[in-house]
Amino acid sequence: MIQIKETCTGCMACRNICPVGAIGQETDPYGFVMPVVRPEKCIRCGRCEKVCPLLQNSGTDEERCLPLCACAARHREPEVVEKSSSGGAFYALAERVLQRDGIVFGCYYDTRHKTAYLTDTDHMPLERLLTSKYVESYIGDHLKRVKRQLETGREVLFCGTPCQVAGLVSFLGRPYDNLLTVDFTCGAVTAQGTLRDYLDTLEKRYRSRIVRLSFRDKYYGWGQYCFLAEFENGKTYRKTAMSDPYFFCFLRSSMQRLSCHECRFSDRHFSDIILSDFWKCGDFEEAMRSFTRSDDSSSRKTKESRSLPFAAHREKQEQMDRRGLSLVLAMTSKGAAALGESRKDSLLLEDLDIQRASYNLRPRVCPEEKLPEIRADQACAHQEGVTALRRRLLSPQKRLHYAFRQFIMDRPHIAAHFPTIVGHGQLMVPSGNSGKNGAGTNRSSGESGKNSAGMKLSSGESGENSAENCEEKRRSLVEPRKSATGKRNLNL
Repeated sequence: MIQIKETCTGCMACRNICPVGAIGQETDPYGFVMPVVRPEKCIRCGRCEKVCPLLQNSGTDEERCLPLCACAARHREPEVVEKSSSGGAFYALAERVLQRDGIVFGCYYDTRHKTAYLTDTDHMPLERLLTSKYVESYIGDHLKRVKRQLETGREVLFCGTPCQVAGLVSFLGRPYDNLLTVDFTCGAVTAQGTLRDYLDTLEKRYRSRIVRLSFRDKYYGWGQYCFLAEFENGKTYRKTAMSDPYFFCFLRSSMQRLSCHECRFSDRHFSDIILSDFWKCGDFEEAMRSFTRSDDSSSRKTKESRSLPFAAHREKQEQMDRRGLSLVLAMTSKGAAALGESRKDSLLLEDLDIQRASYNLRPRVCPEEKLPEIRADQACAHQEGVTALRRRLLSPQKRLHYAFRQFIMDRPHIAAHFPTIVGHGQLMVPSGNSGKNGAGTNRSSGESGKNSAGMKLSSGESGENSAENCEEKRRSLVEPRKSATGKRNLNL
């Protein structure tokens, strides 16, 4: 009989392989789903221990640690790219399987029940399985369903987290020629209950039910993580990652599952293909030229690009595709063959250097001294909510900075004047408070401290003159002005 530990990933391979249904599931004190053994039903067959990926020796073979090929990818249809998290590579792979009367398994988020769970295209349109969901998904007995579909000879694509794919491969026990497994460079998963409580708070604030939820809305562009909730009454909640409490705590790794802090599968994957956002595409100038040319001709026509004058201020933006770009790593010959077929049909692919493109395949280790802090953050998120956790993690000055940044980004006619504030920095938290700087941003070493607009000063500027210029520009943008009718209006 398997001993469930707190480092369990929740892949549910043990539950699916149990012949008598002696393993169920329940939530732990921090809101995460854990398998639970019912001793009165257990027949001591030992299958649960043999199937657990964490109890196996190494997980994958040494030759599978590095990919066979690496590519930058983007779907040929701009509409597909717009509704995908990055470049639409998953849609192309799934489309290939569905054209052969196959079935695709993936994660779907149900806004009515506020639950993410594994489902398939026999019960859900493919579009519902697109985009990232930054929360753990319920697997239930779906691994059994995957096996039944494989045994009928039907082609199957299974997409999940690296630990879920590891659980599936271990559960199946042997390779299947008609199975294509896809995972991604997973940051972590959070508890379902934590997200559900946060969404309940939003529904109370807007007095309406959420009908659509997106963790990777591209309103601010691909380079800016954006949390979107659309309500039944027509209202919309949209915030960048640093301004939204849930996304902020997720990126700070403050409410992750404990197994995610020291993931066994971050650098050793069971899958045929690994997908991720190609954040470092600016470092591959030669390979990015074809994407940059196509971006110039079509991407700027979208409504997202029209509303983003500040997108050009992102570091190395000239080499980046603003609609999104995927990094695809083929770990097996089967995965490489699937990429080759997708290249002919619907994917734009550019080959990359394997060593340089494998930057995401690195081990993740958590020092033991950080465990009490992690548990405290998990407890705070589960009991008090992510808003309280964000308030505890951020100083008032930093909260003011992110609020001001969000204020500016929601007003495109102002954003172009504040490139330092609205530039790419959603993953970075300022290293310290900025004293008298009213916007709460970091100061460069040459600043005089009088820049109340929170803008960086170039090396050739004098402190006082630059501060006066910034203050004058700020007043011209945000101070009340009289309209032609004599009324005072805010130019916001």
